[in-house]
Amino acid sequence: MNTALWIIQALLAAFFIMPGLGKISNSKKQHIADGHIKPEASVVPIRILGILEWLGCIGIIAPWLTGIMPVLTPVSALCFCLIMAAGIVNHTIKKEYKMLPLLSTILILAAMVAYFRFRQLY
Repeated sequence: MNTALWIIQALLAAFFIMPGLGKISNSKKQHIADGHIKPEASVVPIRILGILEWLGCIGIIAPWLTGIMPVLTPVSALCFCLIMAAGIVNHTIKKEYKMLPLLSTILILAAMVAYFRFRQLY
């Protein structure tokens, strides 16, 4: 089970690295063109989300690997669950249903990591 959880953790980290980088580095014009924000909206929330996604990539791997505050790994997985739940709601409101299976799968994988890693801690 531990090997399966490590594989899932690596997949989750890989899944969030590129979107996080895009949210951090893309210009406001690019975010508007991609439909992430409206022209009058601030880009700051998108940047914050990108930073949180990168921190989650570190948090899903490093604490469990090093043994330093390993509780941060399942907490990071729970945070990924929240990001995915918000993404599901957001895409449903926008009627972008093609994304829902992927987001739901990531939500389930993150929930599995959170559950089993918490269970291993206590």
